[in-house]
Amino acid sequence: MKTAQSISLPKVLRYVFLCLTVLGCIALLLNLVGYFGIASDGPFIRGWVTTVAENKPVVLPHPDGSGDFKMYNFGEQKLVMVEFANLSALFQSRYLAYILFQNLAWVLGIFILYQMYRIFRNLDIGVTFPLENMRRIRLIALAVLVFPVVGYIAANLMANISYVAQGHQITMARPPIFTENLLLGGLLSLVIFALAEVFKSGSQLQQEQELTI
Repeated sequence: MKTAQSISLPKVLRYVFLCLTVLGCIALLLNLVGYFGIASDGPFIRGWVTTVAENKPVVLPHPDGSGDFKMYNFGEQKLVMVEFANLSALFQSRYLAYILFQNLAWVLGIFILYQMYRIFRNLDIGVTFPLENMRRIRLIALAVLVFPVVGYIAANLMANISYVAQGHQITMARPPIFTENLLLGGLLSLVIFALAEVFKSGSQLQQEQELTI
């Protein structure tokens, strides 16, 4: 009689990260579908800005005279919704650049989740220190470093879009380059790079042990 296969922590984490990767891909697709108006009333973009004026929700004329420009009040943080009367109005460099960088953050998050899935897949099958795992850890560290930079660029693009709406001045507090997210991303990236070196040392010790045996 065969014994039931035990459920190990790497196996559980392997499928958890796989599910998170799939969910991230679905969320990214829904985000793009919404932006381009495929499954909504029309194309739009949205994002968060920090203001030092405009302390109440407002609906303003659109910067390009197309659709509505809405700002929802959450204290100093404002959710900006820029709606477009048609898809052609969306195809301007600043709007497309914002969509690119805002969704690039989603892509980096999905990339990190997928790399974690592959690492725990290797651990699940008993391969602890392969060169592939070290390469994937380095890729995760690089993605973690780039992630807050992409978010910073997207935030500045939205601030530039929201700065003036047909004569209605909105005073924006643009995020400084050395924000907490950037610093945290840099420190976390260093920690992950150090973890990759630990895996490299473990791989070398394993190879030396195999040669000794």
